Amino acid sequence: MEDVKDYLLTKIRGEDLGVKPRRNLQLMRMIDTDGVDMLDFLIEDMVTFARKTMQRCFKRSKTEGETPITQASMAIGKYIVEGWDSNNVNFRDHVRVGDLVIEGFVMCGYLTIQVGHMKSRKPVTIHATTKWGEMEAIAGRTVCMSAELIEPITSLIQGNGRSVIKTWDKSKEYRFIKHKEAPFVKAIDKLQATRWLVNTDVHDAILEQWDTFINTEEFTGEDAKENEKLYQRQASKNREVKEVMAIAAKWLHKDFSFYLDADYRGRLYYSEPFFNFQGSDIARGQLLFADGKLFDQEASFWLGVHTACCFNQSYNIDEIPDWVTTDYRSVLEQEELDTISVDKMTLEDRAMWTQQNIDTIIELGEMHIFAEDAEKSISFLACCVEWYKYSKCEGDFYTQLPIPIDGANNGWQHLGAMSKDDKTGQLVGLVPTDVQNDFYVQVAKRLTQRMPEWFEERQIPMKHIRKGIAKRGAMTRAYSCGQKKMSESMYSDCYQFGFTTQYNISTWDCDELSSQVIRAIQDVCPGPLDTMRYLQRLADQEITNWARDYGTDRGRGIEWVTPSGFPVVYECYRTRPVKVDCYGFNTPTGEIRFKHVIREKTDIPDRRGFMCGISPNFVHSMDASHMALTVADWDGDFGAVHDSFSTHAGSVESLMVSTREKFVSMYDTDNFYNGIPFGKGYQGIVPTIGTLNIKSVLDSNYFFC
Repeated sequence: MEDVKDYLLTKIRGEDLGVKPRRNLQLMRMIDTDGVDMLDFLIEDMVTFARKTMQRCFKRSKTEGETPITQASMAIGKYIVEGWDSNNVNFRDHVRVGDLVIEGFVMCGYLTIQVGHMKSRKPVTIHATTKWGEMEAIAGRTVCMSAELIEPITSLIQGNGRSVIKTWDKSKEYRFIKHKEAPFVKAIDKLQATRWLVNTDVHDAILEQWDTFINTEEFTGEDAKENEKLYQRQASKNREVKEVMAIAAKWLHKDFSFYLDADYRGRLYYSEPFFNFQGSDIARGQLLFADGKLFDQEASFWLGVHTACCFNQSYNIDEIPDWVTTDYRSVLEQEELDTISVDKMTLEDRAMWTQQNIDTIIELGEMHIFAEDAEKSISFLACCVEWYKYSKCEGDFYTQLPIPIDGANNGWQHLGAMSKDDKTGQLVGLVPTDVQNDFYVQVAKRLTQRMPEWFEERQIPMKHIRKGIAKRGAMTRAYSCGQKKMSESMYSDCYQFGFTTQYNISTWDCDELSSQVIRAIQDVCPGPLDTMRYLQRLADQEITNWARDYGTDRGRGIEWVTPSGFPVVYECYRTRPVKVDCYGFNTPTGEIRFKHVIREKTDIPDRRGFMCGISPNFVHSMDASHMALTVADWDGDFGAVHDSFSTHAGSVESLMVSTREKFVSMYDTDNFYNGIPFGKGYQGIVPTIGTLNIKSVLDSNYFFC
């Protein structure tokens, strides 16, 4: 990308022949006036970030390689100017600076720009050219080599120039200082201190079998029209794979660490957008801890559990193997299912599956062959390689593979703990059980009881009801997903799985089904939904309190401090359209002018928006706090994915104990509702506290597993 950097440097430092430079050039020159070549130092990071931002926009777009310019310009410009001491910079300046950087990519042939009608949904768009895919990927300042250890956090702005909290700038430093000793800061320090390596065996295997991951098939004629969405989705996947592999190649044979930052709720994210431990299987499957730990009996058990879950073989009710230790036929008959996957078996049987297939696993690890039937083929190969290396080691073997434990329906776990709802606790691992319960199946069964004639007419097997109709709605309802959105996602899932034609399911059907799913969830676990409604009423009360206490309800957010010490500021204000003129955008064919249409935030609160968003934001802040508390007291390496915690195989048992203890410490109170720090003065009905003993989590093997 040297050509883009050279273009921008020339543009910024060029002569204006007595004409007052445009605002974006004025802003960029602010960092080029101290005589120490600061712009030269920062320009590579600017261009690298811009490329990653546009790549993410392309990935999220419904049309491959195309995205509205406004969103990309805003993100790029904000990143570039947020570290400056520039009090007069606003969102208009963000988009102008972003335009200037994107102009560099256009002028160098990596992008084209199209200007349409201003009233269209996407009036101005940028499009990737064939040259875009040839651009070199650079990790930028989101990753540090071992020679550049990330310093502990002492202020809001980190060593890479990014804010510890994404939405906070330098003006919030005084607020951050009050919380810099909090557990969430300690957690970020520990995660940034974790050293990583690229798994060269897996990396090389991907390159050797490149056609498995990159689809170059092209569709023509009628096939092109029928498979357009499939082709676009595959093209987007191709770009992501190439991005991940290019960055991984930069770090081969070097240990490194990732920068992290928190969103406004305290959820932690790796700053590197593609090649990170929260990424797709091709990213996560290539990562190892830089330091190894002794492979003992405990490590063997948990590597076995992880290996089995990565492959995740399914068995028909009449073909359950005789080596299992539990009567799964009875479980399946009770849940009206005809198959069971290994990840729904007991931990002991998951480990047993690996031992039953160990010869094949070791052979795959030796030959570096991907298992086509594996659910997570890259992570499964990483397990196979680890087993092969262990089998060939004559002395002590030290494993570096991260082993995850995942929360069971994490949103419902937190809501169930708040309400102490015993029904919910039984379904989502808050109490000990012999076999892990399936929350989605229980919702699906209750749904069929509510609509017996509809399901009788279509004869849909329970596994398809669970997969296509109940699962997404039951999962997202914990975060206040409404009936309309649930209906849309339900139809999308049914269409993807072929159920719309197989079972004659229409959008009208999904409207009715989604409405009944919400009622089915209420029947299955009433406590959490009562908690969600209570949080909404408290949010409404909080807005009323603003007017009472301050004489106005404008310009304030709902604030609370989580158990990890994170200061949440939840804002939801009405917006209005604002046009930002872009004069003199250079292209290879000449100068063009257009206008950005941006939704500007006002200081008028959106009362309905606050009420709809308070429950998911509060729950997310609590699950983020749970992870931060766990990491802050953890003595070892840690891979963080919100509700999935990873460490060395030999330390998983200790991590499970710590995870349970931190959760209990958050909710071991007589009445959680009394401690909610907003909505004071609410005079309505408070939900009834259930009978769940929260300390039972301490004995539950399926809380996180």
